[in-house]
Amino acid sequence: MKGRARARIVALASSLAFAAIYALVASSDPMGALYAFFVSPFASSYAFYSLLESSASLLCCALGACLAFRAGAFNLGGEGQAAVGTLAAALVALACTGGGLSGAPAISAAIVAAAIAGGALALFSAVAEEKAGAQVMLTSFLFGQAAIIGVNWAVGGPLKDPSANLLGMAAISEGLRLPLLAPPSPLSLAFPISLALAAAVIFFTRGTRAGVEQRLLGKNRLFARAVGISPQTGAWSMVASGALAGIGGSFLVLGQTARAVKDMTGGIGWNGLAVALIAGSDGLGALPAALFFSWLDSGARQASILADLSPDASAVMKGIALFLITAASLGSRPRAKALQARGKA
Repeated sequence: MKGRARARIVALASSLAFAAIYALVASSDPMGALYAFFVSPFASSYAFYSLLESSASLLCCALGACLAFRAGAFNLGGEGQAAVGTLAAALVALACTGGGLSGAPAISAAIVAAAIAGGALALFSAVAEEKAGAQVMLTSFLFGQAAIIGVNWAVGGPLKDPSANLLGMAAISEGLRLPLLAPPSPLSLAFPISLALAAAVIFFTRGTRAGVEQRLLGKNRLFARAVGISPQTGAWSMVASGALAGIGGSFLVLGQTARAVKDMTGGIGWNGLAVALIAGSDGLGALPAALFFSWLDSGARQASILADLSPDASAVMKGIALFLITAASLGSRPRAKALQARGKA
C-alpha cells in the first residue's frame, strides 16, 4: 500500500509539472498563466472558499465510487445518480416552499430525497445483476445516461420556470438554501457535511465488520459466499454509492445556484470516478484528491480569466493526471509482487 501511495504522489506531482509546461506552451503570457493557475485559487479567501465549496459535491461522488469499487462493483452511473439527486432535491425544496416550510428540517428532507433518488437508480443495476446476470458496469452507465436525458427533459420542459431565461426550474427560497459559512463567498454547509460523510465512510470501511465483509466480497466473491457473506452486501454498496452521488447533486441545487438547471452536474460523477481511483477503495485519500481536482478546475478558470489560457485546460490537465495515476497504479502491482516474492525467497 505504501508503494501505491508513493506512486500516486509522484504521479500527482508529475501532473502538476505537466500543467506548468502546458501553461508555458499554450499561453502568450506564460508567467501570468502560471501565477493565475497555481497561486490565484489561494490568493484570496473568496477564491479559496469557492474551491472548498466546489469540492463538496465531487467528494460525495468520489466516496460513492469508492464504496462501489470496494465491493467489486464498477458504478459508472454516478453522473446520472447525481442528476436525479438534483431533481429530487429541487422538487422537495419547492414543495416545502409551497407548504411554508423552511430551515433545517426542509433542507434535510431535500437532501434525504436526493439520497433516496440516487440510491434507487443504483439499485436498478444491483437488481439487474442479481436477477438477470447483467454487468453493473454496463447497466449503471445505461441507466445513468437515461436518467440524465430524463432530468434534462424535465427541468427544461414541463418543470421549467416560464419566468426565467434559464432552462431550469423555479428558484428555491432563501430559507431552503444551505447556510453560507463565510459570506459573500459561496462556501456553505455542504463542505462540512461532505467531510462528515467522508469520516463515516472511512469508519465503515476500516472499523466495522460490514466493511470487512464488503472488502472480501470485492476481492473474491466465491470465497466471500463460501464463508457466508451475503451477496446483498454488494447490492447495498451500490445503493450507498448512488445515495452519496445523489447527495452530491443536492448540494448543487441547495447551494449558490439555488435551482435545478439543465446539465447541472457538469461531470461531477465522472470526475468522482477519477478521484476514487486516486483515493483508493476506502476513501481515505478522497478529500485531498477532490481538493486537487477542484484546484485544477479553479486554477484553469482563473488562468482563462486573468491570462489567455483555454477554458478547456482543466480537462487536459485532469486527463493527464488520471493517465499518470492509472499508469502508476498498474506499475506498482508488478513491483509489489516482485518484492513479496523476494521476501519469501
